[in-house]
Amino acid sequence: MGWDDEMKLKEISVAKLFGIFDHEIKLKNERGITIIIGENGLGKTIILEMVESFFNGNIFRFKNIDFKELMFKFDDDTSWTIYKQYENEKEISLVVSQSNLDELFIMRLDDLTPERHKRDAMQIARAKNGYLRRAGPTHWEHRHSGELYNHREVIEKYGADYSTYISQDLIKESHPPEWFLERYENLNVTLIETQRVLDFDYSDRAPIETVKKNSKELTDLIKQKLTESTELSSKLDRTYPNRLLDKLKNGRHNISEDDLNNKLKALEDKRNLLDEVGLVETEKNSDLFSIENTEEVVKDVLMLYVEDSFEKLSIFDEVAGKIRLLLNIINERFKHKTLYANKDDGFLFKSSVISDENNKYKLIPLEQLSSGEKNELILFYKLIFNSYPNSLILIDEPEISLHISWQNKFISDLKEIHKLNKLDILIATHSPDIISNNWDLRVELKGVE
Repeated sequence: MGWDDEMKLKEISVAKLFGIFDHEIKLKNERGITIIIGENGLGKTIILEMVESFFNGNIFRFKNIDFKELMFKFDDDTSWTIYKQYENEKEISLVVSQSNLDELFIMRLDDLTPERHKRDAMQIARAKNGYLRRAGPTHWEHRHSGELYNHREVIEKYGADYSTYISQDLIKESHPPEWFLERYENLNVTLIETQRVLDFDYSDRAPIETVKKNSKELTDLIKQKLTESTELSSKLDRTYPNRLLDKLKNGRHNISEDDLNNKLKALEDKRNLLDEVGLVETEKNSDLFSIENTEEVVKDVLMLYVEDSFEKLSIFDEVAGKIRLLLNIINERFKHKTLYANKDDGFLFKSSVISDENNKYKLIPLEQLSSGEKNELILFYKLIFNSYPNSLILIDEPEISLHISWQNKFISDLKEIHKLNKLDILIATHSPDIISNNWDLRVELKGVE
């Protein structure tokens, strides 16, 4: 689900964050990429978390964030102002007002009592199949990472993933008015956090490496497209004789040999391209035949064959573009190894310098990639494959584990992803190498002078 132009965020501002800082972030929507910079402690990460939490209904975090006002301004100049309303020490409401309305939308957080925290945390722990274990009356321990969480922190960390087990989305529970709901439901916001290498949330027994999870996702996606292509091929092949007879009955179409040869060449190029990205297999060293002095009826038969073939292959267009971009980005960076993709392996790395006993380049298991390589592969996979067109992607500290030369290329690669997926991207970084020569995209957060 995407968002219309007038639904895009164009400005985010927060007043008295931590009781001190006033920040205003005007998004570079015309460029698609905005870079937040600033010293440690100014709240870059917190701002990203506030945006993500609000638009994904996870407003538990707001209860313990010190701020006066949070404002979102949209492309149509409508704005929302969000602030906390204190009725007493325990009862807090989150209030939303819209710039062109007198009406207020109030979300009461007073239901977030210790008893509810405890109840919901227990529900989440059960859902995670023992992944969290009790570490006392008020705390839970993650069995594999060793991290300790109190009841509220369990809900904040895992509530969004286990919303079927708890009443997690207090925004929806508060019966929002139509003016709020129509924007809220059409804003897709995703946060890519700093910890990317291990996935603690979905494995039943032990954390899995995210690269392996992403590789399996790619395998499933390719197989899904192959199934769709097979079904369409069966349908077109079944109806081919009747469609050809109709074509012939309706008279000659005066197809030129040059036009037919060009289309045959284009079809061969498309198949080769899909072969390169692991989506279809083509015969190696096959000669492209050309049409000369051919009867009109044969040209009609071949043209319908070409049209059907393009329709069958069109199913792969979107995923082929994404795989091609991922391969280009990764293979420009990684040294001494090459990334391939296919339906059986998902990600497949081969050495570009070491051969095996059969004189073929040696396979490199995913677990042998460096931390920096895993971070890079995961980050770009998420941006290319796990994001909706025209959504807002928040990236916290993309420079983690990345070589300086990779950091220098980061924004230029984001621009290519922006062209493909039409994403708006908001980055928080400390690295001047990430910014490179893109200083016009930066928004600097400043402290109190």
